[in-house]
Amino acid sequence: IRLHREALSLYPVGHTGRGSSLNNIANALGDRYKLTGSRDGLEETIRLLREALGLHLVGHPHRGVSLNNLALHLIARYSRLGSENDLEETIQLYRQALALRPVAHPERSLSLNNLAMALNTQYGRIGSEDNLEETIRLNREALALHPVGHPLRGTSLNNLAHALDDRYSRTDSEDDLEETIRLYREVLVIRPASHPGRSTSLNNLATALNTRYSRLGSADDLEESIQSHREALALRPIGHPARAMSLNNLANALGDRYRLTGSKDALDETIRLDGEALALCPVGHPGRGASLNSLANA
Repeated sequence: IRLHREALSLYPVGHTGRGSSLNNIANALGDRYKLTGSRDGLEETIRLLREALGLHLVGHPHRGVSLNNLALHLIARYSRLGSENDLEETIQLYRQALALRPVAHPERSLSLNNLAMALNTQYGRIGSEDNLEETIRLNREALALHPVGHPLRGTSLNNLAHALDDRYSRTDSEDDLEETIRLYREVLVIRPASHPGRSTSLNNLATALNTRYSRLGSADDLEESIQSHREALALRPIGHPARAMSLNNLANALGDRYRLTGSKDALDETIRLDGEALALCPVGHPGRGASLNSLANA
């Protein structure tokens, strides 16, 4: 950061290298923000990136990068402060970046993904059906650019599945639920036991299967959901930040088995798991209420 500041001082306003220097120091400050969480650092990063974008006008070869960089840090500020203006500007910037990356551009899939994520965030905030439909369309296009074997295919599969799951929650479309499950199954295939995202993929599939069980009542769906939750829990040992969530999820699925079969073993395990989850959620923990309710119900 110190070296980039010194370099920037050698590129005064009007110098052809000033825009790149602004981007360099902003990226370094952005890294420091990720490390320290300093809001001052984030504000300075955004200010510098705005200046860089002002120097990278339409037609400039670095304009797409500047649009993306500014949007990336505005969405970080939105996540911290919740300003709707930051979210709106992020979407606008990502739209401009996508327009600069036509079909066959090597960065198009990245821009599709960025815009889809921002629109999905806005959907979560305001519930706009238009946002959700555009998110699904963009994710489908991104997935088409990530064929089998592409390193980002798993991410695109997940993103599309999440969006379809959101639409299922809204419309109760069986087709959306079936496609969600199919996509999650494919993600799981390309995430073997050693993959850091496997537990999340297991949890996603298990949750979708449990949703289908609730809809159709298939014992096979329930048993596969329980099996997937068990495997996810095994990948989240004591100390893992998502262990309490996995304990609750498995307990809920076993509770469904108890209600279906009357199995005392399922009920006893449900209570044990809920008790362990509650112990991991002390007073003030955001998951404590759910753990208390689950244990009380069991």
